[in-house]
Amino acid sequence: MSDDNQITEEGSEPQLNIPEETMQKFPDIIDLIKGSESMNNEERQYWIDVLPIMTDDQMENLQNILDNEKKQIEEAEHEYQDQMQQEAGHFNLRFNAIKYKERKRMRLEAEKKHEIEEKKHEEALLAELENI
Repeated sequence: MSDDNQITEEGSEPQLNIPEETMQKFPDIIDLIKGSESMNNEERQYWIDVLPIMTDDQMENLQNILDNEKKQIEEAEHEYQDQMQQEAGHFNLRFNAIKYKERKRMRLEAEKKHEIEEKKHEEALLAELENI
C-alpha cells in the first residue's frame, strides 16, 4: 500500500500508520485505540494492524475493553474534579473563618479603644465640672 492511502498520526512516540481503508471500516474502534491511555503508539499500531483480520467476537471484546477503560478514566476524572471542588470549598470556608476572626478581633480592638477614649473624655468632663 502506498503512503498516499495511509493516515499518519504525529507525536513524540513512533507515528501511527492507519490505512485509509481500515480507518473507513473501523472509525469508532480506531478512535478508541488512539484515545487509549493504557497503550503506547507501538501497541496502538499493533491493534490497528490486526483489526482487518480480527473476528467479530475479538473486535467486540476489544471495543468493550477500550470502552470500559474510557469510562473508568472519565469516572476517575469526574471524581477527581469533585474532590478538588470539595477541597476548594473547604479552603474557602477556612479562609472565610480566618477573615471573620480577624474582622472580629479588629472590631473588638476598635471598641476597646473607643471605650478607653470615651472613659478619658468622661474623666476630663468630670474634672472640668469639679473645677467649676
